[in-house]
Amino acid sequence: MDDDQAMALLTTLQRQQALQTQAIAAALEGRWTGAPPSVEAFLYALNPTLQGKITPNPPVLSGG
Repeated sequence: MDDDQAMALLTTLQRQQALQTQAIAAALEGRWTGAPPSVEAFLYALNPTLQGKITPNPPVLSGG
């Protein structure tokens, strides 16, 4: 692996880590489905082949 390949791989990993971090933040904020920023949107950004293959089911919280 040459330096250019290593830098490209590192850049890809950094982008993936950023998307994962954003997905966790969206989950903590209760943004599970829909347009960005949502967990669903970040999952599709990480792996576009998931689109149409998963059915997000956001948690239902009871008040009280």
